[in-house]
Amino acid sequence: MNDEMKMVVNTIVGEMGKMEDRINKRFEQVDARFDKIEQRLDSMQHEINACKLERESIGLLIKKIDQLEKRIEELEKRTA
Repeated sequence: MNDEMKMVVNTIVGEMGKMEDRINKRFEQVDARFDKIEQRLDSMQHEINACKLERESIGLLIKKIDQLEKRIEELEKRTA
């Protein structure tokens, strides 16, 4: 291989290395963004679970209030 050919090959290999570095840097940025998105999704899932629990609790409270109102009505009928 002559010197000119070696220089061309070395230049190409050098450019490939630079391109690999840029690609790796971009992958790291994308990974960081995915990590942030995943954290936000986890946070949102906790909020959703809390809302579901609140909804279920409110449903139980309303049911209990209805039961107590019926008992009060029955007691009022008995004492009237």
